[in-house]
Amino acid sequence: MYDVIVVLGAAVWPGGQPSPAMRRRVLHAIALLQQGYAQTLLLTGGIGKHPPAEAEVMQRLALAQGVSGERVLLEAQATTTFESAWRCRAILEQHRYTRVLLVTDRYHLPRSLLAFRSCGIQTTGSAAPGKPARRLWKRGYYYGRESCAFLWYLVRTLPARRRSWSPNSTASTARAR
Repeated sequence: MYDVIVVLGAAVWPGGQPSPAMRRRVLHAIALLQQGYAQTLLLTGGIGKHPPAEAEVMQRLALAQGVSGERVLLEAQATTTFESAWRCRAILEQHRYTRVLLVTDRYHLPRSLLAFRSCGIQTTGSAAPGKPARRLWKRGYYYGRESCAFLWYLVRTLPARRRSWSPNSTASTARAR
């Protein structure tokens, strides 16, 4: 049993429609919620290429699937995985949630766990079922991009830098501190 299921955002398509990745993540989180893994969802994601905020679209999807509004918390500002971790940390502390289940896609999970753990959040991951894309080259792109991003996050979370990281910092400002 966990205190909360954190669902990481994904693209919002034109007209405020959830992308397939977002739909997969939210539906997986709802299934976990219904199985009793937690009582609350924390949906995180700000405004990307298309409004509204990812968290708002995920909330709409969860409510349409019958999840009670009292069981849903929103973090609608973050635009990166690191920023989601940082902003979720404050919400988790406010509610005294310590047992966290993190939901995202399989290719995104290692970097997400690294980001959340580097912000002091002890979390376990659960990958949404399904493939991120039908075409093999597109899946290769996602996994390749995530490999590079994971290495970048690893550099950013070295112990000397971890203490000085904030959502608005960059590697150069972290080095200067």
